[in-house]
Amino acid sequence: MLMLRGPDHGHARDRRSERNDGARTLRRCVLALSLPMVLTGRVWGGDIPESLVLGMSQPQEVYLEVTLNGQPTGQLLRFRATGNALSCVAHDLSAIGIDTDKLGVEPSSEVSLNAIDGLRYRYDAAAQRVELEVPDRWRRPYTVDARQLPGVAPASADRGLLFNYDAYLQSDSGSRLALWSELRYFAPSGVLDSTGTFYANNRDRRYVRYDTSWSRSDPATLSTLQVGDAITSSLAWSRSVRFAGFQWRSNFALRPDLITFPLPSLSGSAAVPSAVDLYVNNVRRASVEVPSGPFVLNNAAGITGAGQATLVTRDALGRTVTTSLPLYIDTRMMSEGLSSYAVEAGFLRRRYGEVSFDYAPNLAGSGSWRHGISDALTLEAHAEATSGLFNGGVGALVRLGQAGVLSGSLAGSGGSRFQGEQASVGYQWIQPSLSIDAEITRSFGDYGDLATREGSPTLRSLDRLTFSVPLVGGQNLSLSYIGLHQRGTPASRIGSLSYLWSVARRLSLNLSAYRDFAQHHSHGIFFSVNLSLDHQQTASALVGSQSGQSYYNLQALRPADYAGGWGWGVQDGRSGGIGFRQAQLQYLGSAGQVTALVQSAAGHTVTSLDALGSVVWMDGSLQAARHIYDGFALVSTDGVANVPVLHENRVIGHTDDGGHLLIPDLNAYQNNALAIDSMKLAPDMRVDTTTLTAVPQSQSGVLAHFPITRYAAASIVLRDGEGKSLPPGTRVHHEESGADTVVGYDGLTFISELRAENHLRLEGADWHCAVSFAYQAPADHSLPVIGPLVCQRQAGGAP
Repeated sequence: MLMLRGPDHGHARDRRSERNDGARTLRRCVLALSLPMVLTGRVWGGDIPESLVLGMSQPQEVYLEVTLNGQPTGQLLRFRATGNALSCVAHDLSAIGIDTDKLGVEPSSEVSLNAIDGLRYRYDAAAQRVELEVPDRWRRPYTVDARQLPGVAPASADRGLLFNYDAYLQSDSGSRLALWSELRYFAPSGVLDSTGTFYANNRDRRYVRYDTSWSRSDPATLSTLQVGDAITSSLAWSRSVRFAGFQWRSNFALRPDLITFPLPSLSGSAAVPSAVDLYVNNVRRASVEVPSGPFVLNNAAGITGAGQATLVTRDALGRTVTTSLPLYIDTRMMSEGLSSYAVEAGFLRRRYGEVSFDYAPNLAGSGSWRHGISDALTLEAHAEATSGLFNGGVGALVRLGQAGVLSGSLAGSGGSRFQGEQASVGYQWIQPSLSIDAEITRSFGDYGDLATREGSPTLRSLDRLTFSVPLVGGQNLSLSYIGLHQRGTPASRIGSLSYLWSVARRLSLNLSAYRDFAQHHSHGIFFSVNLSLDHQQTASALVGSQSGQSYYNLQALRPADYAGGWGWGVQDGRSGGIGFRQAQLQYLGSAGQVTALVQSAAGHTVTSLDALGSVVWMDGSLQAARHIYDGFALVSTDGVANVPVLHENRVIGHTDDGGHLLIPDLNAYQNNALAIDSMKLAPDMRVDTTTLTAVPQSQSGVLAHFPITRYAAASIVLRDGEGKSLPPGTRVHHEESGADTVVGYDGLTFISELRAENHLRLEGADWHCAVSFAYQAPADHSLPVIGPLVCQRQAGGAP
């Protein structure tokens, strides 16, 4: 039914004159002659009079189904027919994929379809449909991420306490113990963390504190606030120092899916809905489904440096259409409009690792900032200051199209003893056939920074140049030169050559040589063979000469499997006139890792034992686990033991007697799929969900709760007074739970939520009865069969 709405003309006829009657008759004749065209609807807007568009001469509102370039939109839109044109509100046009911003109209304004250049439409009155043909330039491109990553739930953290440890015991002429430890309290409000090492030997015992800090991250603003010991921010041309105070910095690790460097957006157009394949350097990186029309493929990553991206689509006839374009990706740059920053202030740390508390008396502060002006230009700035010193500088990275990236910086320092400048310029060009990386840095005068203020040598000059050339057959040749000169230390100018040949999938050869042109006695040449064997076993042999002394090393290694088990390693070698040997045995379990090592050199033997792991207190449970670096999860099954737990579809362990299992290696702020195997549960166990996604915060634990309850249920066998099974369909009411069910075949019914004493009321077509029974949960967790129970029928309905 065609929906029209407009002025009411009524049914009365105006017969004022013969002239008006003649005009009406003429219009009816024209309408009758054109009726077949209106019904078939094969008329193009803008080419016919208004009477042939809708059959009426006055403006009307029409509700029509819309197709766009031959594809249904699923939209029913309101159009206004005026004269020989259709018009529509801009907001409705936007809903079907037309980019109204390019039309330059407000969302609430009325847009005439005839006024849109290149747009054609066909009105089908019988089907109540308008078919639009819109050029790609007016359509909003379909945007899709080439990586096709799933959405990530907000990260969470529960409360708990974690103790990481690495204990090292060495025995030779005397025993020495070193116990590194980390004590970490985590909660939704943040993480409090402290690290240090306890030393004990025959002479003394002492504890050295390393870092103590509290931090809190905000994924909404991608920022982290840290109070306590920290490391100052730095850029490629500045240096970091340790301090105690506060630091506020951007933290893109809170969004692992966020790519901070510029990536190309590849655009195209599909004639029909189809799959679009993306190839980068002839390797397929993505395959995505797109509708017909223009599309934009974002985040087409996969390489670093120069390359070629190829989009493969299909036209309306199914023919392949290939579009290629060059690209250049540099991960050091920032995407257009994206900024990173850090601001910190506090007191510089001294003698770190030697004493627990030694800080400079004067307050220091620093800050760094990077911003993507465009995808081809990234600006940088850095400043730092303390008593008697100020340092500031700016830098930039400029992408030269396909010719690489040029970088540069200029910094200056001031103060009573630090008047000077530093300048650097660099160039990097990476492509499949050649890679070049070069940098020159010079400082002038008494240039200094916070590191200099605390006694670290100032860089006087740095020259770095690297060439890398891939050869045929899995071969690669690289040449490099590094010239370094720091104030107060001898200069070094080291040139090196490296040749790598991957002979086969399991065999590789490597030849390398170096020479320090500033110290002629420092030189060496080495040749190695590396072989990968079955079951993660590797073997290698290295021979060479270093500064005139011969050297060789033979090694075989088999690390422990991640799932747990034994690993081993043996080594034999000689350097100059000194021979050395080593053997180790390693065990990796769910509670940690233990390594026993025996070393022998120059007739002196040393044995050592290393234990690496963690202890976690969470959810009222104390758990021993492997070393925990970042996020983790504690699985809880409500006290049910021996339940298999899966991490990313791989069995990771079984719950303990308390119904807990700790999973140590989860990715913070990312989806981590956890599950339990319900098929291994006892028959009377009920679980509401068997899978969940854990998203822990950084350095925190999350409780993965799988609610499991015991199912108090049984099959009841019911008989009447004559011993016959009650008929199927008999209604059953369990008075204790209020549940209703029916009797099945052979007089069987299933009742859950049983109590110690249970009462059933049964009702048939013209009879009723009642029965009671006792229930006790079986020790073997089975679902028992109770009965047969005799239910004496009584005439009439249930009371």
